[in-house]
Amino acid sequence: MEQADLAPLLAEALGIPLERAERLLQGRSTRVLRYRGLTYVVLRRDLGPHYEGTAVVLTRSGAVRVVEGYPHIRRILLLGTAVPRHFIDRVVVEEKMNGHNVRVAMIEGEVYAFTRGGYICPYTTSRMRRTYGRALERLFDSLGEEALVAGEVVGLENPYTRYYYPEAPEWDYFVFDIFKRGLEPLPVAERRGLVEEAGLRNVPQLGVFLKDDWREILEVTRSLEELGREGVVLKDPEYRVEPLKYTTSYTNVHDIEEGMKYPFDEGHTFIFPRLLRQIFKALEEGWSEERLRAEAERLGRALLEPALEAVEAVREGRQLAEEFYLTFTSVEELEEFTAHAASLGVPLTVLSIEVGGEGVRALLLKHKRSDEEIRRILKTGLSPLD
Repeated sequence: MEQADLAPLLAEALGIPLERAERLLQGRSTRVLRYRGLTYVVLRRDLGPHYEGTAVVLTRSGAVRVVEGYPHIRRILLLGTAVPRHFIDRVVVEEKMNGHNVRVAMIEGEVYAFTRGGYICPYTTSRMRRTYGRALERLFDSLGEEALVAGEVVGLENPYTRYYYPEAPEWDYFVFDIFKRGLEPLPVAERRGLVEEAGLRNVPQLGVFLKDDWREILEVTRSLEELGREGVVLKDPEYRVEPLKYTTSYTNVHDIEEGMKYPFDEGHTFIFPRLLRQIFKALEEGWSEERLRAEAERLGRALLEPALEAVEAVREGRQLAEEFYLTFTSVEELEEFTAHAASLGVPLTVLSIEVGGEGVRALLLKHKRSDEEIRRILKTGLSPLD
């Protein structure tokens, strides 16, 4: 389908003038993609009430379906200030898991998995269908196909964010929201009940507190800290106010450490926001001089050690890249995923393939821009930043 044919459909779906839809399709604010007979337009920035990551899908039958982008969640820096001011009475605390945000939509009887950016991921879609296809069918039967399920994909067999969870070591999906129509979320208790009934998994619920009991919520985050977990999302039970999120000190520093392994890819964007979180955490918790010294050393090591290791690796002629395993049903499905990644500017190299009873297990290599930047610095001695 040509862009000229898409413009009227996009205009009607988003409630915008035709001329604006035509301009959007010609600019960088949208991308037009195709997946197994579907054509869809992705919004790469917010547009009125539609968030970045919204996908407007033209189905095989010619119908149009809007898969709304996931709403932004504001971050708490000071629990004791934000929680009593923001919430009305009670606060549900759910775990914020370390993976990637996936919205699941049922379109003409088939499950599709959309990334936070609004792209249909072939790998995640296939794995979702294999693992939870029937459970999702039951859930959508009770909700209707216009509903949208949002959750976190976690585990080590993950092309985007890999973090080990004992309860989900390879791959799993934990639901944290259901939108019955548009972006109206179901109350927390109702959503949790429907998810369990269908045979899916909810993100862990860590307690329900009165809004003035923020110190108890802080204690919950400290217990997560000891386990090396990411943090929490705080919700009104009925969504009368928007959710808020709060991360642990462990995650703040660990993210910097991981990002600085590839300083010109993730490192520089990771540093200041996480440093800001640590500053206000130290203030609110009243860190002792001893704790401050220990945290400062941990932060300094997170900033320097992985980056220095990266530079030494490049100097020794080694390549900076991530290696990870993914399991597919076939070689064709693997090729479909690598083509999808390449179309988004993320070229992957297949290092090895193992064919067995569980399908095709591939070892993939993701190249990093930091490799080229560090080589240039080592060659010229000059900074690319100032």
